[in-house]
Amino acid sequence: MMFAKLLHPPKWVLFVVPPVGLAALICVFAAHREKSAPAYLVYGLSAYALCILLAAVPKTAKRIRSGVINSRMAQALASSAIGGRYLRDLAFRGSVGIYRGMAANFFYVIFRVVAGIRYASVWFISMAVYYLVLGGLRAYLVFSYRRRNTKNETLCYRRTAWLLFLLNIPMGGMIVLMVRTNSGFSYPGHIIYLSALYTFYTMVTSIRNLVTFRKVGSPILSAAKILDFVAAMMSILGLQSAMISRFSAGGDGYRKLMNAITGGVVYAIVIVIAVYMLLWDRKRRKEARFCEQV
Repeated sequence: MMFAKLLHPPKWVLFVVPPVGLAALICVFAAHREKSAPAYLVYGLSAYALCILLAAVPKTAKRIRSGVINSRMAQALASSAIGGRYLRDLAFRGSVGIYRGMAANFFYVIFRVVAGIRYASVWFISMAVYYLVLGGLRAYLVFSYRRRNTKNETLCYRRTAWLLFLLNIPMGGMIVLMVRTNSGFSYPGHIIYLSALYTFYTMVTSIRNLVTFRKVGSPILSAAKILDFVAAMMSILGLQSAMISRFSAGGDGYRKLMNAITGGVVYAIVIVIAVYMLLWDRKRRKEARFCEQV
């Protein structure tokens, strides 16, 4: 009960604590007092501010969605066939999300390839390969969803599980490069704070979608949301690398150690997810065969 009250404080706390925490954090870094006693209090306040902001995201998003749906623009959108279906049909929104994710992945591939050639960066090229494989998986889901039936959906889900092992190859390459060459992400100025908020938002959203779209009963949409979760975990790894590079005084050794630990955890989680998908698919097929025999 006490934990719930701390995580969901009154509204005035949401409007006061995060801005104060951010301002104090900026002052600490600007004054180069990262290791002072007050700095650790500021770190704690900032962590608490981030927690209550993330806890407020679902309720806030629901209110925003409700306001958007009731707006005149949304009503005009709902009057059209496609717009109305997008607002009311969760499965249709999920299918649109696959197209959106695929397009974003391939755009990122082009961007990273150009940047890799321009700066002769193996790191950028490795990221391009990772997003190419991820985009390829999403393209396969798009193709399968357009030709879906009960048998094809189950087959697509199983193949996606096997393809996650393929995705682990460029993921592993990125992680090895981060550790061995001390490569990583970097953000200019205060963009890193916005990146942190966006990264945590995508992680929370991906976890929520894993649960939400599982209820739809479409293995393909469930597989798509699993890919979103995997991408969000890689974003967390990238954010950690950027924050250590920007704020940590531990040196290259500390950065390599933390990247190795977090990268190894992410790599292992993807393997566990793939194995779970295969076991779940196997159980589902056994149940289907049993029902046919009965």
